[in-house]
This record gives sequence, structure tokens and C-alpha cells, in this order.
Amino acid sequence: MRKSLLLLPFVILFTSCETQTPTETNTERFYKAPWNVELNRSHGAVGQLGAANEDHNGTLTIEKHGSATFDVTLLSDHMYQWWGYSWTTDEFYMNWAPCLEWYINEAEDSMYLNYDHQDYDPNSGNSFYWNYDLILTR
Repeated sequence: MRKSLLLLPFVILFTSCETQTPTETNTERFYKAPWNVELNRSHGAVGQLGAANEDHNGTLTIEKHGSATFDVTLLSDHMYQWWGYSWTTDEFYMNWAPCLEWYINEAEDSMYLNYDHQDYDPNSGNSFYWNYDLILTR
């Protein structure tokens, strides 16, 4: 009987804790309309592949289901990428990896993304990363 009385406060403590439903950030702000994009991408020299530093302008359409499509044909297969957002960590993801840096300015309806995107040079067989800097505005 004494053991059960000693355990009673712990039982009450654990059963009285209410689980809260997580506050979900409104991700519609990311995909509600296409973004105007100022894009810089760069990489260092890789094998026989020289360093590159490119600037592009266009639009980026982010879809609710996770696709992200640039209208910049010079990006080749990089026109099609993937995005995601984690409510629990407040991290923005591009191509299944957390962005190196990101922020959103809701008052000005703008966003900044900095991330690496893996690529492959078929001539040398080397894998390398492009670093992407995006300034997104509406």
C-alpha cells in the first residue's frame, strides 16, 4: 500500500502531461505563386573541368508536392530540383539536404536560399557541388 502511495505522484505527473499538437508553419507562403529569382551558381575547378561562376535571372515555381522548377534553360537538368521544409527544425531543404543558409522576409515577400547541389562530370568521372545563391522576390 505504501509503495502505491509513493508512486501516485509520479503516475499523476505523467498522466497529467498533455501532448500538444505542433504548430505548423504555413508552407503555402513558399508555393502560393512563382518567385522571381536572381541566381548565382559557382564551383571550383574539378579535374579537367574549369571553375565556373554563373548569374541567371528567371522564375522559380515551387509546387506543394516538393518539386521546384526554374525556367532557366541554361541550368540544363538543374532546372528541376526538390524542396522541403521541416516544421520541427525550421529548416528549408533543397534536394534532400538542409540549406546552408536561408531566411524569409514575409513583410517584403522575399526569400534567400544558399545550398549546394551535387553534379557529375561525365568526362572525368568526378562528382562535385555547385553552390547556389538565390534571391527570390514576388
